[in-house]
Amino acid sequence: MAGFWDRKEKPYVLILFALPFLWMFLSLLMGQYFPDPGKLLMRLSGIWASIFVVAVMAMTLIGKIGGLKFVNRYRRFIGLTAFFYSLLHFIIYLILFAGLSWTWIASDLIEKPYIYAGVLALVIIVILTVTSTKFMMRKLGKRWKPLHRFMYLAAIAILAHLWWQVKDDISLAVYFSLLLIPLLISKIPTLPIYKHFFKKI
Repeated sequence: MAGFWDRKEKPYVLILFALPFLWMFLSLLMGQYFPDPGKLLMRLSGIWASIFVVAVMAMTLIGKIGGLKFVNRYRRFIGLTAFFYSLLHFIIYLILFAGLSWTWIASDLIEKPYIYAGVLALVIIVILTVTSTKFMMRKLGKRWKPLHRFMYLAAIAILAHLWWQVKDDISLAVYFSLLLIPLLISKIPTLPIYKHFFKKI
């Protein structure tokens, strides 16, 4: 029954998660983001990537609530969506914003060091995506969970990425800090170093 439920519902969940991308794509085709589509699309794709990272981080807590345990079925699905929008954010930067100009990118790497924090988050998310399959879970064994705790580091890198680029408008950095910092704090008791420390007390 559970398998049938998954097969029946997942196409609808896929459509729901794809709506922000479809909205951005159609708006681009209709010329709504011109004359500077790269700047606005980078902002929008970054927002949605961050939203799905928050969702991934929240899964552990939400999945423990009696009536909401079913969301655990979509933990990997949400993680893949976070990867998709993070990669989209990076591709939009390379193509629409930097125009695949390595001179432009090299200049940005010097003038905008917050890019490094964003790339760190993306690299971690890519690694976690590649190792999220059942095959990789079996292959990594007990090492799988410690590896996937690096999602916490990705969340911290995202916050650094947001705050580091702040000029005047701090709203996005504040909103995602209010969402991610409590989730990060809630994860501290599950960390091995925390358990090891309190065993000695």
